[in-house]
Amino acid sequence: MRGLIPLLKKEITGQLRTYKLVIVGGIFLFFGITTPFLLKYMPEILKLAGEGMVIELPPPTAVQSLAEYASTIGQVGLLLAVLMAMGSISGEIKSGTAIMTLSKPVSRSSFVGAKMIALSLNFLLSLVVASIASFAYTVWLIEGAGVTTYIGLNLLLAVFLMFCLALTIFCSSLFRSSLAAGGLAIAILISQAALSALPVIGDYMPGKLMGWGVNLISSNPDSYWGALAVTAVLTLALLYFAQKVLRLKDL
Repeated sequence: MRGLIPLLKKEITGQLRTYKLVIVGGIFLFFGITTPFLLKYMPEILKLAGEGMVIELPPPTAVQSLAEYASTIGQVGLLLAVLMAMGSISGEIKSGTAIMTLSKPVSRSSFVGAKMIALSLNFLLSLVVASIASFAYTVWLIEGAGVTTYIGLNLLLAVFLMFCLALTIFCSSLFRSSLAAGGLAIAILISQAALSALPVIGDYMPGKLMGWGVNLISSNPDSYWGALAVTAVLTLALLYFAQKVLRLKDL
């Protein structure tokens, strides 16, 4: 992978200049903090909204709080992954900077890999900060929770987000339009989410990783190793074919 380090430095610098790290980190942190807060104070909020009407809700649990956090970050993270990555290659092809970069002694695989690594570091760092905040506020406001299973939940969440990034980067390599790339990525992600609900085949879909993560924190023994393996293979395959497309494409 010739030229990976210089390209990676360029990508990271670009993310810092365009505030992508601040955007992703800020959004993740916002939902990481507000989820336990909303669960804790929802009865009071509903009471105020109901103008004195008595509304009784069971006290929230740590499992409920952390599961809500995972669900929210999974959905929001999916959208952010598409938004942040849909123009990663198509935007450079359209502007002409891709051909300038690739005319230098750098490989297509380094070009694609640098974008994936830089975006992954952004999302992983944001996820770490948000997960720590969510766990801390859950313990403070609601009750204690298991650390080990919570780490497992976030690792599965990270794998799913890496898949979303790889898919969007691949879609971005197919088009000159960022909107077309983003639209295709969203359509595929929605389709796999629908397939995740089906018996048998659903157990091998990337979307099943979210359910496995919730199972971990709720002491449910159901696991989906097949989905983890398929997601890892698909992520690598999408990055491989992204650089293959660039080799065949007339830039």
